Amino acid sequence: MRASYYRRCMSQEQDIATYERVQAAFGPNAAKYTTSPGHADAEALARLVSRLAPRPTDHVLDIGTGAGHTALAFAPSVARVVAFDLTHAMLEEVRRNAAQRGLANVSVHQGAAESLPFADGSFDLVTCRLTTHHFPALARAVGEMARVLRPDGRLLIADTTVPEDDQLDDAINGIELLRDPSHVRNWRPSEWKGMVSDAGLRVVECELGYYDEGTGMDFDAWTSRMGTPPDAVAELRRRFVDASPALTSMLRIARDGEQLRFALPRITLIAAK
Repeated sequence: MRASYYRRCMSQEQDIATYERVQAAFGPNAAKYTTSPGHADAEALARLVSRLAPRPTDHVLDIGTGAGHTALAFAPSVARVVAFDLTHAMLEEVRRNAAQRGLANVSVHQGAAESLPFADGSFDLVTCRLTTHHFPALARAVGEMARVLRPDGRLLIADTTVPEDDQLDDAINGIELLRDPSHVRNWRPSEWKGMVSDAGLRVVECELGYYDEGTGMDFDAWTSRMGTPPDAVAELRRRFVDASPALTSMLRIARDGEQLRFALPRITLIAAK
């Protein structure tokens, strides 16, 4: 793991600044994440539930729940789900979405992943999907996830990642940060495995794939959902159009006239305590 990224994420002042950027970015756009095709992908969510095979007695913590898609996908199969997020507006989306589905075993709790307000060994399953790239101190957050897991509990991580290549890593993270100033980092698979191991967990499954919203992500929808400013959108478009062959291949960039479609590398990791 590259020490520079750990140093960048360790200061409390930086944590607070990142939390403020996350809330500013996602608060006004919360409702868009209820309808986001990638976040709401029912088939992808069903596969995650199937892979963990939850028990009816399980208690689940979904960290960085967003509009609650993962929490609500697990709710019918378990005893209780806590949907946890930094942003109040997102938790309001969770409440609305749970009520629409008639799910009474979902509760919400606001806070930061680096300091979970739960006792040791409180949960059988901890899930975290499409959100860890916003955590300012991910190693600390993973330690908290491990702490609140019961013995034999399992952690599920599903998020965008970057390859084990410095240039592609820098290019992809630069694109993400330009689109969304609350972005901290997409982490490499090796970094993920190291952090999980350092937290005392054992990796039992690690799969690499793509987050592509089914038929490739639409560039305009991707930037609109985040409310990316026009000058940043223009620079992002330039970076996609002028991408190197390696970056074009890695992001599966395709151009049809003015329309751009692409995909982001994704990691799905399951670890056990």
